[in-house]
Amino acid sequence: MFYSFSGDFGDILLSLSYLPTAERLTIVVMKAKDLMVCSESGTSDPYVKVSLIVEGKKIKRKKTSVKRGTTSPVWNEALSFNIPAELLSKVSVEVCVLDHDLIGHGHMVGRCILGPEADGIEGKHWNDMMQNHRKSLAMWQNLHR
Repeated sequence: MFYSFSGDFGDILLSLSYLPTAERLTIVVMKAKDLMVCSESGTSDPYVKVSLIVEGKKIKRKKTSVKRGTTSPVWNEALSFNIPAELLSKVSVEVCVLDHDLIGHGHMVGRCILGPEADGIEGKHWNDMMQNHRKSLAMWQNLHR
């Protein structure tokens, strides 16, 4: 099932699934499209950083590989976090698309936050995952600042 809404900073296709028996949340960073270019060179070297947020604190981070010279990268990379079922209702996931820089940190292209408090399509994606454990649900998410 795919939903699509276009944002100014680009869009990212994410798949969410929660496996209650393993207590594992898996986010598959599939691909992005129409990413905003942040550098003077006119190209982008995007990667995705996924942060696990529990009660407002970032407790774990994972990153995808860097895709060179594209505003429509394809990753198909699974990032998994171990989360006990009783904590799942207090967890949010911040997905940031960054433009890789050789010096310092990457520039933020855009982000989305999925979780129980999220609004709109971000909240719908999370709630669909919560109601369909063991199923991978993919949705396009708008990137914003």
